[in-house]
Amino acid sequence: MENPIDEAVEIVKKEADELMMNKIIKYEKEIIKLKKEICELRQDNRKLAHEVEDRVNKMRKAGM
Repeated sequence: MENPIDEAVEIVKKEADELMMNKIIKYEKEIIKLKKEICELRQDNRKLAHEVEDRVNKMRKAGM
């Protein structure tokens, strides 16, 4: 049988491990969410850049 102090230390270590894993899972989910948001923003940026380019080309053709 282990020393009660050793048992307490092991319990605290397990609790700390669980807390750390929960934080890791939380941050991994947040990273996935942020990566998705970045992808959407890049797509929006490309669309806006094309719109601006099209408008500039129309102005050039109109002689502005």
